[in-house]
Formats: sequence, structure tokens, C-alpha cells
Amino acid sequence: MGEAVAGIVANPASERDIQGLRSALRVAGVGRVMVWADAGKIIGTVRRMVDAGASVLICLGNESMMRAAAAACGDVPLLMLPAGGADESTVAGLAAGLVATHQVDTDLVTNRATVLEVVTKARREIALTDVSVCSESRWDPASLTELYCTFAVPDGVGLSSIPGRLCPSPKSTVDGVAVSLGPVDETPYVVQAPIAPGDVRAVGVRGWSVLHAGVRVDLAAGGGSIALDGQPHFVLKPGESAFVELKPDGPWCVDVRAVMAEATRTGLLLGRKPTAALPAPRLADAPFPG
Repeated sequence: MGEAVAGIVANPASERDIQGLRSALRVAGVGRVMVWADAGKIIGTVRRMVDAGASVLICLGNESMMRAAAAACGDVPLLMLPAGGADESTVAGLAAGLVATHQVDTDLVTNRATVLEVVTKARREIALTDVSVCSESRWDPASLTELYCTFAVPDGVGLSSIPGRLCPSPKSTVDGVAVSLGPVDETPYVVQAPIAPGDVRAVGVRGWSVLHAGVRVDLAAGGGSIALDGQPHFVLKPGESAFVELKPDGPWCVDVRAVMAEATRTGLLLGRKPTAALPAPRLADAPFPG
């Protein structure tokens, strides 16, 4: 087997994070690290990295970059990180390196994500977390009418926090959530939700249901706008149609915590390989022995 190869696509302002990732990948045994520090041309770059033999890909950037990387990575494990967390990126780089070098079983430490695919007459795009429909051509959270989420957890931040308060749906399930929204003075439910960091507001909810994978849902978006992962993306003309579909064949995402737990269990991070099974973890009662 040849040298392990990893690919990094990152925001150019994330130099410190990139250096942390490269250093950690080398420690894990990765022989070659390809880096693209530019917010543009992500899809083509990721495809070239896959063709060049990358066995793990890391995307360090915003939601737009992550969507592009997810659309292009195929079956190569993908680790997505927000920019600006040097400590987090160092641990993530170590985990990605252990995946790239096949020191951990990929089946144990990756999960296939679901994605939302939005199709109009002219475009086809994916969202990783949520698709929202606004009744106005200028997207405004106060005018949301529909929301579709791949998952919804009670402690989440973003639009998915709305169903997270009402009908939680963990990432481990294939199904998502569909929510009908409206003005707070016209709806039977009002949720206090952190729809963005530092922005907690009352949201009117008419109702919700399970969003099943593989089922196309027509969007009532004619004359309005559609946002992907909270970012305005489409403006539709009156009468123009669009639909959303939850698809179960998204990217294989690296679970950093699972990688590090498996590495600890098997002794991969010890200076000397154990000759016998590691003892069961145990906390000593205070005072600790000298």
C-alpha cells in the first residue's frame, strides 16, 4: 500500500487552522497533504483530490464551502469544520489522519449523512441541514412559510432549532422534519428559537410532520425565495416551481469523537504499543497515590 493522502480545502483566512491540520495529519502517518486555500472552485478541486487518491477530505470553512465539498467528495470520508477553532482543528486533523491511514475501521467511525436536494427548472442544489421558504423575494426569517430539516436537536442553533424544540429528530435517523410556519399571531404554536448565534426570536408554527427520504415535496415558493442552510440562494418568479427531496446518500462524515474513542480503546496513541489488553479505565479515589 502506498503513502496515505489527505486533502484540505479551506478559507484562505484560516492559515493557523491549516497548519494545525497539516501537523496533526503528519503525526498520524499521512504522507501527502494536498491543500487548497481558496473559497472558490471547491467542487472541481475536491474532485481532483479524489482522483489523486485522497483517502480523507477536510473542509474548513463556511456552509457554502461545506455544501460544495459534500457534493463532490463521493464515497471518500469527509470531515467538515467551521473556521476559527485551532484547538478543534488539531484534534480533528489527528482523527482524519487515523482514518486516512486506515488505523481505525472506517465503518466504525463514519456516518452517512442525509442531504436535502432542491430542484428548480434551471438549478439543482443541496443543503446539509435545512431548506427554508420565504414568501418574499427578499429572504427574511420573519416571513418564513416552510422549513425542511435533515435533523433537529433540542440544543441546536440555527433554523433546525425550531423543530428541535417541538419534534426532535436525531442525526442517526434517516428521516427528517417538515415544518409549516406563519406569523406568531396566527399560529397555534410559538417557539422561542435561536435561529442564529445571538439571535433568539419567537417563531410561529402551524404544524409539523416527518419528512421521509425519497419523497419529493413541492415548494410553495413562486414569487418568493429559498435559503439553503440559512443562506438565501434562490429567488423564484411567480408560478415558477421547485421541489425538495431528502436523500439518504450524502457524504460519509468522519465522527471525530468516535475516531478518538476507538484510537484510545486500541492503544493507537500510546508511545509504546501494549503487549496485553489495556486495563479498564478507573478513577482513583483521592488522595491519589504518589
